[in-house]
Amino acid sequence: MNTDLTTKIVELLLTIIIMLLSAYVIPWIKTRIGAEKMKQLEQFCKAAVRAAEQLYTPDQWEQKKEYVLQLVSDKITSLGIGLNEAEVDAIIEGVVNFVKHNKE
Repeated sequence: MNTDLTTKIVELLLTIIIMLLSAYVIPWIKTRIGAEKMKQLEQFCKAAVRAAEQLYTPDQWEQKKEYVLQLVSDKITSLGIGLNEAEVDAIIEGVVNFVKHNKE
């Protein structure tokens, strides 16, 4: 199979998975931690994602993700929110997807 086609299929599948996670996990988290804290967390995630995009190149996606994950984890701790790594990752991926498609 053509590697370009395989790459496109994998990217499409990852996009679908991220969209499904965003559609179901984020609303569940919002009800769990409260709308106000979720709004603060989403705004912080957007700022962290934008900062990472300015600090790192597209090829440095692992460093970008680690940078954002660390900042968001610290913010979650300061807000007193109890989320696991998968939930934090879902929020970050949802924000990245939103920023990528809406370019606020």
